[in-house]
Amino acid sequence: MPTWPVHSILHADVVFLYLSGPNTGNNTGETERYMVSINVQHREAISISKLSPDDSSPPPRYFPSSFNSYINKRSGREKGGDNVTVRTNKKAEYISGLSEDCLALAISLTTPMDACRCCAVSRAFQKAANSDSVWRHFLPKDYLSILARADDRVHFTSEKKLLVSLVKDHVLLDQHSKSLWLERTSLAKCYLLSSRSLPIAWEDHPLKWRWISLPDSRFEEVTELLKVCWLDLCGRVNCRELSPNTEYAAYLVFKLTDDSYGLDCQTQEADITMDDQVVSAKRTISFYPRPRPRPRPSTRETLSNMGRIEEAGQAEEPSYPRERGDGWLEVQLGHFYNDLEDTGVVVIRLKEHIQLNWKKGLILEGMEIRHNI
Repeated sequence: MPTWPVHSILHADVVFLYLSGPNTGNNTGETERYMVSINVQHREAISISKLSPDDSSPPPRYFPSSFNSYINKRSGREKGGDNVTVRTNKKAEYISGLSEDCLALAISLTTPMDACRCCAVSRAFQKAANSDSVWRHFLPKDYLSILARADDRVHFTSEKKLLVSLVKDHVLLDQHSKSLWLERTSLAKCYLLSSRSLPIAWEDHPLKWRWISLPDSRFEEVTELLKVCWLDLCGRVNCRELSPNTEYAAYLVFKLTDDSYGLDCQTQEADITMDDQVVSAKRTISFYPRPRPRPRPSTRETLSNMGRIEEAGQAEEPSYPRERGDGWLEVQLGHFYNDLEDTGVVVIRLKEHIQLNWKKGLILEGMEIRHNI
């Protein structure tokens, strides 16, 4: 089966394909080149232009806003050398002349949304857009090894349905130590590391931490803080398990018991390192919601406090938690960029070793690492 390289694609309201491949009509070894423009909004091909062998000019980087009206004004069949603009009643004939692998390769370089839109263009595009070769390109390159690590077998009848399931739901991996899913827009790999997989200081001491089960947790067990003064926990993930060239953010996913206390200490800090190099600066973490604004002070009170503010300096704004859609809370611990060449280990750490006040009532589900949008 011949390979059809795609020189350039522009996709918005118009999908623009610049294709080249062997001439299937003869055995001369000549190369055919086409420019195909598709109006995905009106569900039709605008034009299919066959390029001459000596025409090496690339397509424009962006379509002008007047492109559709420009196409509509061109009537009939215009010839300029070997360049041909095809009549409307000839569009289907020219599209059917393009091989499925040619169209599939072109569509695979767009997005899942564009691939779904291409299904409405014609039967030829629908067949190509639904092919496994297109949707395999949207999946992570290591998706087969990921599925091999799943605790329960993942059933799917096509790569398209697999991708949809990974976006809508998570998969438990490595003996319930983490769950994985794909972010909806970027398709970046995201993880929730279970609390059982996080090294936690004093986690085996029955008077300081205990393991419990909650019906709304992804995992069989979560850990509850009973009483400690020394708080120290961290999560680790290999850079190769993450999507390359992607900005990530790390969150602690938790709940609080009604009798919790001591979890808003000013020396409760988080940081992120990669191979012992700091990639996200320390930040103060509070497990309690942002306090309500105090009433505005009088002018006299403001002036009397100015000196103390200048002496103490402006305190760094802590990270406060927010509610999630699954009934848990999350607080951001930091963010980092995973480069294409990164092969080390990312370590996300939360600790409080300074004030050492007593703490109680933290129910920890895990540490989430997801695309920072």
